[in-house]
Amino acid sequence: MKRLYWMAALFILALLVSACGSGEGEVTIRTDGMRFISDEVHVKAGRPVTVRVVNRDGYSHAFDIDEFDIHAQLAARATFDATFTPTEPGRYRFYCGSPGHEAAGMAGVLVVDP
Repeated sequence: MKRLYWMAALFILALLVSACGSGEGEVTIRTDGMRFISDEVHVKAGRPVTVRVVNRDGYSHAFDIDEFDIHAQLAARATFDATFTPTEPGRYRFYCGSPGHEAAGMAGVLVVDP
């Protein structure tokens, strides 16, 4: 019985670890009304990064980072992934390009660290 318990525990642990991923090179930004949750995210220069934008709202949003030529429309409850390699350290503004959303405060900063 103990053996079965430990096998089940190890299986669950393996599932949890694989579901988490390394976290490096991945950032998630979620919508919450007229704001982004995680309005400042950090990534490393010269390393590929995937930015996942999750629209949790019942209406559409956009996601834009002009310097990286990322422009996406997100339907209600949709997810968008953008993978790119930032080469220059700096602060890059992201925002919702839907009419009135940026003015309402829906913006943030992608910080590319050296």
